[in-house]
Amino acid sequence: MSTKQHFNINASAYEETAGATSGRLAAVALSHLPLSSYTSSSHILDSAAGPGIVAKLLLSSSPADVSVPGLPISPPPRVTGIDLAPVMIESFLANKAALGWTTADALVQDSGDLSPFKYAEFDAVVMNLGIFTLKDPVAGVAEIYRVLKPGGYAVITTWKARRAPEILQGALDAIRPNSGLKPMYMPPEWLTKEKLVSVMEAGGFPSDQIKISESSPNWETGSGEGAVKALSSPMWTAKLWEGWSNEEKIRWGGEIRKQLRDHEKETGILEMSAWICVARKTS
Repeated sequence: MSTKQHFNINASAYEETAGATSGRLAAVALSHLPLSSYTSSSHILDSAAGPGIVAKLLLSSSPADVSVPGLPISPPPRVTGIDLAPVMIESFLANKAALGWTTADALVQDSGDLSPFKYAEFDAVVMNLGIFTLKDPVAGVAEIYRVLKPGGYAVITTWKARRAPEILQGALDAIRPNSGLKPMYMPPEWLTKEKLVSVMEAGGFPSDQIKISESSPNWETGSGEGAVKALSSPMWTAKLWEGWSNEEKIRWGGEIRKQLRDHEKETGILEMSAWICVARKTS
């Protein structure tokens, strides 16, 4: 199953299980933008938009666990969302309708190919947890650079530490030790800031215009049992369980519990930290 097929099947599960964590990270990332300078004539690209987590922060009232001065932006800027998975764009447009985003639109489009957009079209491009999924990240960043206005900003995030995949891997190995599968796999180099910086530089951003910071949005599931439920979502198990027997599936929850550390069982908080890159196009 390809990444596109996976997200097509599990779009609603993504927002339900990972949306809050992704949203907290996106909020911190957006705080690095000159939010007060944006107006109704500004245009922001939400790349690898998913169901519109970034757009929601830009255009709707923030959730209780997010407090960023300048969000939402008023008057609202124009926001364009793109994602390779059609069901994610359907979810984005459903959020647009439900939340009254009159200045937003979205289309199915590969985030590595921004050919539908003109040179210097956007004041900002935000890609939250998408850069490491691109077939050619350097070419993708070059496209971001092309569509940014001079003085515009790219905000790109990638993970630094991810506890959830460790737990999934432990449970999987206990049930099927020779499966060869790697849940939520990311090439290890993408967990380093050096990889992110090198890709931004190779894509055209001057090194003195690239700033890196960290954030720890964590995955807050409410309790140990909440963590078991979250890690049993089809978002993570759909691919892993292909060809499994009922007996193997029944074992899953118990093996997840065995992987949880004591403080994770008590709090339901799984460590997730990320790198935030803010890069400015100078000319």
